[in-house]
Amino acid sequence: TKSKSKQQFKQRLPAPDAIVFFNPGFSCPDYDWSTALSAAAAHGKPFLITTNTEMEGFADIKCLLDGGYIDPRTLPRDILEAVDHHDPTASLDEEEDGEGMTFFFGENPYAGLRVRQSGTMGNDLYVKSRWILGGLFQSGGGNAIRSKKNQKHVVEKEHSDSGDDRENEEDKQARKKHRGADGHGVVGRGGGKNTKKKNPALI
Repeated sequence: TKSKSKQQFKQRLPAPDAIVFFNPGFSCPDYDWSTALSAAAAHGKPFLITTNTEMEGFADIKCLLDGGYIDPRTLPRDILEAVDHHDPTASLDEEEDGEGMTFFFGENPYAGLRVRQSGTMGNDLYVKSRWILGGLFQSGGGNAIRSKKNQKHVVEKEHSDSGDDRENEEDKQARKKHRGADGHGVVGRGGGKNTKKKNPALI
């Protein structure tokens, strides 16, 4: 089958030395990069990512952090603060000494000079691949976010089940009240049973 041959082809591919993404747009909701990023992170290899703007670069960094594809302890503290990522496991000593830092983010010295105008924002100008970031993928990256999604799904299912139980019990009580104490007919204002035999309107 097509899927089987595709899997065999992937198995024959050697592990990459490095992985490069040119303006991928990880934060763009139109694209789903989860499968590709999980496959890339499985090798724990170095990566380079270019973006057209600094803002897009920070957005891509946040996506990589939230997905568990990169280790926050390898990022400088100022970048973590810029993307509003707080990780209590990060070592302050390593951050201060600069040891263990394998990540960088800055202007791309090899970018072109042509200035382009955005097709969606009239006053937005940019240079392709003007910014570049790089680091090391975290082996097994993406498992953290998948685990969180699974936990969220389980919690939502438990809430849904408990909600269904409450609704079923409420329905039973309402039907019982509607039928009357002995389960037959509707209780009228005077407390008597309002049955089909006594009230033709119920037929």
